[in-house]
Amino acid sequence: MGSILLIGEPGTGKTRLILKYMKYFDRVLWISTTESAPTVRRKFNNHNSNIWIVDTHTWDQQVKTTPQDIIVNNPLNLNEVSIAIGKALDNLKKDYFVVFDSISGLLLYHTPQKIIHFLRNIVVRMESDGSSGIFTLVKNAHDVQTQTSITLVFQNIVELERQINSDSVRRLIKIVRASQYVESEIGEMKITKDDVAIPDVLDQFIKAQLGIR
Repeated sequence: MGSILLIGEPGTGKTRLILKYMKYFDRVLWISTTESAPTVRRKFNNHNSNIWIVDTHTWDQQVKTTPQDIIVNNPLNLNEVSIAIGKALDNLKKDYFVVFDSISGLLLYHTPQKIIHFLRNIVVRMESDGSSGIFTLVKNAHDVQTQTSITLVFQNIVELERQINSDSVRRLIKIVRASQYVESEIGEMKITKDDVAIPDVLDQFIKAQLGIR
């Protein structure tokens, strides 16, 4: 079990790739810093997982939520965010899948140093619970030093890129950092209506890091 940092600009397919692997888990925590809990739930379609959402985006707005949605009224208080995450993980117990979408949302309010400490605590909790997760970071939304500092928390980093030509769009998936040998570190990613297709060697690498058999 392990964690992956997924980097990419908006529109590169980060959410679609996450949903591809989320379907393998029965228990999920989705931490949202850029969308409300109801908006996030609309992404899941037919996922039958036990899904908890920690919403740090809505603040104190009146939104329709479920008992498994935890609204953080003050994301400026990282301790409040940590308590909300801990409550959700206590309910999920173990063998869960964490989606943190996105680190960039909290970097609007906090220094990289505070976020690094905050992320390390989540990663340690996940590892002790025998669980895994994917954390996202918006590429080019931060200065190079900030982005580099955040990447130090993760042993596995995957980057998505979209290349737009005059008559086509090509998407690439790259292994930027890996905790184990990967035979091929770059490949093409194709998004269809119902799935995301990536080369088998990259698919197997991601599954291995997330503990998917």
